[in-house]
Amino acid sequence: MARQGFFSLLLAVPLLANGAQSSNPQTWTSLSSISTATWNAFNATVAGRLHEGAPMLSPCYPSSHDPTKPLDAAQCTAEQELLLNSTLASNEFPWYHNFVWSTCQASGASCPIPSSPPSPKTSCAQGSISPRYVEVRSVEDVQATLNFTRSHGLRLVIKNTGHDYKGRSSAPESLALWTHPYQPPMQLLKNFTPEGCSAPTGDVIRFGAGQQFKGIYDFVHARGYRVVGGGCDTVGAAGGWITGGGHGLMANELGLGVDNVQEIKVVLANGTYATASRCQNPDLFFALRGGGGGTFGVVMEMSTLVHPDRPMEVLNVSLTGLDPSSSAATDLTALIIASAEGWAAEGWGGFVIPGLADYTLVIATALLNHTAAIASVQPVLDFARQFNHSVATLSSVAGFLDFMGPITSSPLLQMSEVSAAVSSRIIPRTSFQNTTSQAQLAELITQLLGLNDTLQTSPSPQVEILLVAPALYSQNLPREDEFSGPGASSVTPAWRSGLWHLMHTRPIASNMRDPELIRQIWQSVSHALDPLRQFTPDSGAYQNEADPFEPDPISAFWGKANYERLLRIKKAVDPENMFTVHQGVGWDRNDGRYQCYPDV
Repeated sequence: MARQGFFSLLLAVPLLANGAQSSNPQTWTSLSSISTATWNAFNATVAGRLHEGAPMLSPCYPSSHDPTKPLDAAQCTAEQELLLNSTLASNEFPWYHNFVWSTCQASGASCPIPSSPPSPKTSCAQGSISPRYVEVRSVEDVQATLNFTRSHGLRLVIKNTGHDYKGRSSAPESLALWTHPYQPPMQLLKNFTPEGCSAPTGDVIRFGAGQQFKGIYDFVHARGYRVVGGGCDTVGAAGGWITGGGHGLMANELGLGVDNVQEIKVVLANGTYATASRCQNPDLFFALRGGGGGTFGVVMEMSTLVHPDRPMEVLNVSLTGLDPSSSAATDLTALIIASAEGWAAEGWGGFVIPGLADYTLVIATALLNHTAAIASVQPVLDFARQFNHSVATLSSVAGFLDFMGPITSSPLLQMSEVSAAVSSRIIPRTSFQNTTSQAQLAELITQLLGLNDTLQTSPSPQVEILLVAPALYSQNLPREDEFSGPGASSVTPAWRSGLWHLMHTRPIASNMRDPELIRQIWQSVSHALDPLRQFTPDSGAYQNEADPFEPDPISAFWGKANYERLLRIKKAVDPENMFTVHQGVGWDRNDGRYQCYPDV
């Protein structure tokens, strides 16, 4: 294939152990110091799409500009009702799926759900929500905003749909680019040839930055296809999901999002609108496929492979009231661990939640017929059917949406008010290959489930096991996409040898304002993963759902070789670090955008 290089020179850059630059804090201009006339002039360049980013629940509180103004009880009720439906809430700029990242955790400043009825004695703070944002409707909106940001020395953040466990799309005193409104009509392009390439790579769907998986799934299903995507309807596919790697419940068979995307269109820090593919700007394509969100540019469009839809076999197991510390729960976990390698080889993908009120297992495959699927999961069916109040079924469904639909639209995921501390680890294949390591893994999971809730959060901490690693796909990875190949992505190599992505979460109440307690919760969640990190020393973590205070982010998210290349690319396309996120490539820990992170 003909290849066009984007960078004439990539400078070597010193690499620090934790990936953070050691420069002095940059001097930033406060938004409040910009005159009204200047804001108005800028607003004209973005067609009047500059807005104030008031917190969602601000109508429930007295106005900071006019404390005597009566509370808007009707609007307050309407905003609270939005929190019951993430589909609607995600269309609001100040909404964050993980509410804690709309707050300033270091100080406790937030705008939480108020008491009922609303009381004038309580207060609402801006928290980490950008006070001003641009509603992106065109490439020109982004270019004008970048120019204004650079000219006035402002802090910038990029926000798509607000699904972020690490706080990368919010920052105090920042100007935000809200890309969710940018949704040009989706297109199915058959025999698609990426820009710069000489041969087609397959059928793709092209969509804009703001498109969510609900619309994408419906679009491809209606045309007889399936696509790799997230497990929640409201996730934006062309935002942090793809730039962080992009796992999904069918990734075992079909690969990660970065394995499927064929072309990405992006606005760079200098305003250039660039197209990246395996054949054009390959360094940029490498960086945008795993280098992390909010770091290399503003993604505007992407084109990703679609695959012919196929019937699927779906296993659904739910044991109500099973104590996660009981011998029965431990035995079931051990059985699932023992089955993991075989299931990966047969294309199964899904999730396990081994705690709280139920022990839940939902997995599916498109590679087995019903008879073969029964043989594959019979031990689990037999085990589950021993218990009263259990559900244990294996069903044949017509296509991927029959499997994904009930998951992505579940009431739990539709609840938009979530607030939790998260840490995670990719569990490698080697952890499943002998009875000794299987027993060790089972014990570590049991220990996580048995952690005492000493910090008085409710509900208790939990564990989620996601069967989303591209295990089967990676065994037949295209040669050009192998490590150091021209089409390689920048995700951690741990994905290629992993079977599971394990998450540990602990709730943070949305009305919690005690900075020290918040800090302790994050620290406990981070430290709780240390035994698993020690058990899997050569593995890594999925950066989109990782510990924001990961002790070794370079090794965990990218690996040293990938990071060195990413850092060179970062210096070439964004030398002033206009785009930066906490623990991102080339980040400066002294940047004021991180001042609301707790000190963990």
